[in-house]
Amino acid sequence: MAAFMQRLFNVEAFLASTFYILVALAIIVDVAAREFFNESIFGIQQIAVYLVIAVAYVGMGLAAGQNKHLRPRFADNWAPAAWRLFIERFSDLFAAVLFLFMAIVAFEMVEHFYKHPDWFALRVRAPGWSMESGWRIVTHGIPEWTVRWLMAYGFFSTAFRYAVFFIRPDLKPAESGSTA
Repeated sequence: MAAFMQRLFNVEAFLASTFYILVALAIIVDVAAREFFNESIFGIQQIAVYLVIAVAYVGMGLAAGQNKHLRPRFADNWAPAAWRLFIERFSDLFAAVLFLFMAIVAFEMVEHFYKHPDWFALRVRAPGWSMESGWRIVTHGIPEWTVRWLMAYGFFSTAFRYAVFFIRPDLKPAESGSTA
């Protein structure tokens, strides 16, 4: 299981890095187009925003996999030290159930947008080639489910990790900065 968790982390880290590089390239290309050609590439900012969203949802699983989610620490010493193991295990179970619930809702949203693509289509303008008119800017209606599935994946990936940490606490990395 540890090897699988490490492979999953590596794949998600590669995806998040790739998405982030694409964000940087999109911004650089857009700024260069504005500076050198006095024209903005319409729609590239939207694409960059969608890529940032992808980085955020893939990054959720990465943060959970390294036990680096932000959490309030003010109540850490309210319970007796003898309860700490129980509280940590219960927290992992609670987080797994919560993220699984959010994943189910997100998957239902993806299913809805897949079945009704005309309701909410993302309108992205990008260069297109036509035999009659050559290169021109055209509007592509990208179905929203193609972007929203990343949200469902991020929630499910995070829920999976917390479920693994509940079942196998030895696989949970030590929390950085903890006093334990």
